[in-house]
Amino acid sequence: MERHFAEELKTLKQKLFQMGLLVEGAIEKSFEALSERSEDRVKTVFEDEKTINQLEIEIDEKGHAMFALVQPMAGDLRLLTMILKINTDLERMGDHAVNIAEKSQYLFSQPPLKLDIPLADMAQATQKMVRDALDCFMNENVELARKVLQSDDKIDDYNDKIYQDMAGLMEKDSSSVLRALCYVMISRNLERIADLANNIAEDTVYLKQGKEVRHHFEAT
Repeated sequence: MERHFAEELKTLKQKLFQMGLLVEGAIEKSFEALSERSEDRVKTVFEDEKTINQLEIEIDEKGHAMFALVQPMAGDLRLLTMILKINTDLERMGDHAVNIAEKSQYLFSQPPLKLDIPLADMAQATQKMVRDALDCFMNENVELARKVLQSDDKIDDYNDKIYQDMAGLMEKDSSSVLRALCYVMISRNLERIADLANNIAEDTVYLKQGKEVRHHFEAT
């Protein structure tokens, strides 16, 4: 029974990774929709969301069924709990990718704003956080997890800069308000994706070391 449970847990973790790769791709495509002004990219993100949601349901149902059928050992119990938590975080990332695609859809139907903002850099940094968060969890790499946690401040700085730039633009040019608000919301969605990647890194540290690092707290 324990060996069978361990195999099922391994399979569930692999399915979570598959979902994570889809989410990572959806985030990338959502920003490509904006930069390439591509309706096709928007549609692809919407299609990806359906698959992501289906995987989220499958992982959730299987994970809770495993809880019901056996009483896992402490280590397996911790891993299964983390899988279910990360499953929810990944699904939320997919939702944020859809939000970005929807805002992009409006923006590329409008004249572009002539303002240099670090949105592309923020998107790339966010995508790297997601990729590293997935890798650190799959490989139980605490060192990489801590690098992910350190990256979060950079994303917050990008978000603050974009908000300030857009607020200044809206004050100067009332015709830019709707477009500027879209950029603020895209930046906010990227910031939320980074926060969710942060959660995965925190879960990895807890999984391997039993240390709580949320809210900058680490148990001694």
